[in-house]
Amino acid sequence: MASEGMASEARHKSRTKWTEIHKAHLVKLLGEYNTPAYRSQNGWTKEAWNKMVREMITKFSNPSITAGQIKALEQELKKTYKLLKGFSELSGFGWDYERHIVSAPDDVWAPLLEVCT
Repeated sequence: MASEGMASEARHKSRTKWTEIHKAHLVKLLGEYNTPAYRSQNGWTKEAWNKMVREMITKFSNPSITAGQIKALEQELKKTYKLLKGFSELSGFGWDYERHIVSAPDDVWAPLLEVCT
C-alpha cells in the first residue's frame, strides 16, 4: 500500500504546469529542430530532445524539466493541433486569427451542438 502512495506522489511530482509561454517556446524549438540533422524516422533524435530540454531549463530557470515532460507536452500540443485543424477544415468552419480560435456561424454550430447535448 505504501509503495502505491509513493508511486502516485512520484507521478504527481513529475508533472509540470505549462503556461502558454512555455508551450509557445516549445513550438518554436520544435520548429528550429525540425531539420534532417535532428529528425529520425520516428521523430526527433535524442540529441534534439536533450538540446530542447537544456534550452527550456535555461529559458525558464527550471532545472526540474525533463525530456519526458517535454515529450508529453509535444504529444498534447500535437493532439490539440490535429483537433483544431480538423475543425477548421470542416465546411463552414474557419480560423479566427485575431482571437486564435476556430470560428463558424451559429447555423454551422447548431447541428453539432444538438448531437453533443
